[in-house]
Amino acid sequence: MNRWPAFICLSLMLLPVEAAGTKKTDFLVKYEGGTLPLNQGKTRATISADGVVLSHRNQAFSIPIQNITRVSCSTQVRRRSGATVLGVIPRLHLRTTEEHYVGLTLEADRQETSRIEAVLKMNGSRYREFLTTLERLTGRKAINTSKIPTAVQYGL
Repeated sequence: MNRWPAFICLSLMLLPVEAAGTKKTDFLVKYEGGTLPLNQGKTRATISADGVVLSHRNQAFSIPIQNITRVSCSTQVRRRSGATVLGVIPRLHLRTTEEHYVGLTLEADRQETSRIEAVLKMNGSRYREFLTTLERLTGRKAINTSKIPTAVQYGL
């Protein structure tokens, strides 16, 4: 009988964050560029049901969820410079590194036709969680830009 309170406390701690009632999720990202009035560098992205807040040092920019018009994602694989020794171990791919990017396009105002864009670089461990949270809240599927064919027209 004495084990029931411990079991209930343990099961409440193991509940997912959404089921427990907390709707905010924090992610550490790097703001790579765009038209937001933020400096490039390490940024904290907080996603809630109301919107996305990007904060960098004493700067903060709030993006309402309903203003996000497009979510895009991409992964770039590159070789590490000077790491030829790491290629000796098979199947671990220590010689290469992956960089994950998420792009947000949003309307500045419902009356204006101006668009604001932001490119965020993320850690691979939280990349998928960030994308699925954004897709769920915005109702828009993320576009993988590395799989979209590009057409170039010359002689315009």
